[in-house]
Amino acid sequence: MRPTALPPDSTMPPTPPATWSRRALLAGLSRTGCAALMLGAWHGARSAERAVASAQPDVETLRILRSRIELQFAPGFSPALQAAARKWAITSADAVARYFGRFPVPKVELLLVPEEGSGVRTGVTYAEPSLLMRIRLGRDTTEAQFADDWVLVHEMVHLAIPRIPRAQNWLHEGVATYVESVARARVGLVGAETVWREWAKAMPQGQPQAGDAGLDHTPTWGRTYWGGAMFCLLADVELLKRSQLRTGLQQALQGVLAAGGQYGVPWTVERILATADAAVGQTVLTELYGRMKDSAEPVDLAGLWRDLGTAGGTLNDNAPLANVRRAILA
Repeated sequence: MRPTALPPDSTMPPTPPATWSRRALLAGLSRTGCAALMLGAWHGARSAERAVASAQPDVETLRILRSRIELQFAPGFSPALQAAARKWAITSADAVARYFGRFPVPKVELLLVPEEGSGVRTGVTYAEPSLLMRIRLGRDTTEAQFADDWVLVHEMVHLAIPRIPRAQNWLHEGVATYVESVARARVGLVGAETVWREWAKAMPQGQPQAGDAGLDHTPTWGRTYWGGAMFCLLADVELLKRSQLRTGLQQALQGVLAAGGQYGVPWTVERILATADAAVGQTVLTELYGRMKDSAEPVDLAGLWRDLGTAGGTLNDNAPLANVRRAILA
């Protein structure tokens, strides 16, 4: 599951310094065997990602339904690590495709950059000049660590949401944070009790603090990631309640994809939410945005956990909204 605090990834990475060049990058990689030497300082500037990819001739194509993922291995992968990473990429893409009904985009590049140590590290997603995800991971990453990873699913979920102004980045990160857990739970990569327990621990970080404004005006880490995730949970619960469990956030987001919305195109938040609402015949997302975008009122999470039957870390099937809770991860 997602840790309760982590330096965020970035869907809008900085521009690389003019002194960067493909030759300098490759020289650094050659000397250290560690891409973090030059990539880490600038969190993966796009020209550097392309340079790393072009230096590695071992590129594979993964087919997920009708979509293609161009899997690129930067220098430094052992055959065993490459095989484990390939399996992890397929498993992650399958979880995302099952949630959205298809993989979000027809084609995307996935650049994997090895570092010293173990575990999946940070990720970043780019839209231009073409769709690219970059993930850094330790050379000693185990199969268990790959199986427990949420980072790649998080980045793949970003592909399903159009680009939006930075002031509303909470929606992008909130959807990715929320859906990543739901998608992984639905394919058995994480248990339902674990999801609800971790949400109960982490979501309070999304509550407004002293001096905060609404989601559109408070670009802190907690409000961006977990405030956005709270928005998604509240929307999912309300959509499922109003539809008698027939449609929730999943179907609303599928409607955005069906209307041509994905990370390769820019939309306004209002257009995204209106399109999602129209897909399920509701106005829940638009109404919720109207309440939370400028208002710093806290959410009664304790009451929500009690009604859903997740208070105390155990699942209560006699709770008033237990059927909604089950539908979210069903």
